[in-house]
Amino acid sequence: MKNMQKALVLILCGALCAVILSCGTTGGGGGGVGAGVLATGEWMVYNDENDKGSSTAAIRSVEEEIDGVKTLVHYITGNVTTKFQYGFAGWGLNADEATNELYKTAKMVSFWVLGDGKSYSIKFKTSNVRDFAYFEYRFTTEPGQPLLVEVPMAYFMQPSWGTPVRKNQELATGVEWQTHESWRKDPNNNPFAVKFWGFKIHN
Repeated sequence: MKNMQKALVLILCGALCAVILSCGTTGGGGGGVGAGVLATGEWMVYNDENDKGSSTAAIRSVEEEIDGVKTLVHYITGNVTTKFQYGFAGWGLNADEATNELYKTAKMVSFWVLGDGKSYSIKFKTSNVRDFAYFEYRFTTEPGQPLLVEVPMAYFMQPSWGTPVRKNQELATGVEWQTHESWRKDPNNNPFAVKFWGFKIHN
């Protein structure tokens, strides 16, 4: 992954004894931004049920100790099918007022993920997008390895199939994560599983 093209993904070797939680930013991708504030609100999952699909998603949130710090960790599991042609599932944050305000002036967002080797997208949602073509950034997880994903706001782009609109952070309505169709191999059985924590907004 080239640093000039994509947000920095820090791969920690599986031999490390602990996951290192950084309070700042790493590398050149996040230069000039603050240490970040943990986003707050209610975590949730979603799927394609309203589109008559049969994909599933579930979330389990627990406190764990990571590098000596009690941390809220989310385990997201599910399965993506193609009963709805563009089947999808994912998770997101129904943010509180304080976090919604931070979105408006954010320079970058970051989070940790321990994944399954599959690809996902983080979506930055704004109210001027009317066709679900939200601004997004795609990332790929490494099986069994924790990744720190840092995404400058400039890296969020609309998919080519949508109606282009100007990215206006003042119109932010939320952030979601979603499976990416590139890894799906079977119409009925495309399971996914991630461990997710430390979603921060950097201003």
